[in-house]
Amino acid sequence: MHGTTNIKFIDAPQVKLAYQYKNTKRKLYKMNAAIWYNKICRQRRLTPKYVNIRINGNNQQCQRTHKAAIHFCINQEIKYLFTKKQTLNERLYKHALQCTDGWQNLWDLIQRTIDEQLGQEMELQYENLNKKLDALQAQQHRQNNKPRRNQRRQFYTRTSNLTNIRFTEEEMDLLDMGLQYSIEKPLNEIWNDMITETEIAIRKLDTRLQNPYRILAE
Repeated sequence: MHGTTNIKFIDAPQVKLAYQYKNTKRKLYKMNAAIWYNKICRQRRLTPKYVNIRINGNNQQCQRTHKAAIHFCINQEIKYLFTKKQTLNERLYKHALQCTDGWQNLWDLIQRTIDEQLGQEMELQYENLNKKLDALQAQQHRQNNKPRRNQRRQFYTRTSNLTNIRFTEEEMDLLDMGLQYSIEKPLNEIWNDMITETEIAIRKLDTRLQNPYRILAE
């Protein structure tokens, strides 16, 4: 008599558990790749394409604000990805327990096969991300080295002259700086004002005391 062999058929729920484990692990690996990509962008000070922030102005303060906003967006994206990674880890652990219970002794072989397939997929994924980073760095390097035209923007004047006094352009620039700055009067006008004020004060004195004080003032 020929020997008998016990054949165990695979049912649909077992296959479903294996595919759920594989898909969840694929998502987890891609999540790790996305976290790595954002960390490299932050390290190299690159702006990912999903960050679209525009600021009107080309001065240093606007540029610092723009860089700080980009850095903040990347940090928030990394935090969000870590939150999703935690959820995927919990889901993967649950699927692994279910597959171990469903496949029993065959699960180690199936798990190694899944890891080999996902490893090949992720090699291509990281290769594409590296190409993406190189292209992004080259593009932003060209933008940073692009010569900028010095364009003076027209703003409302900070100082309005409501008097009959005519100020020079240098004096108007000084007044635009604020109240802590002032314009010095010419020395001749100062001396003339002092002489006039002194004479007015002397004339208010007694007639016999005016000449002695004029001599002292000279």
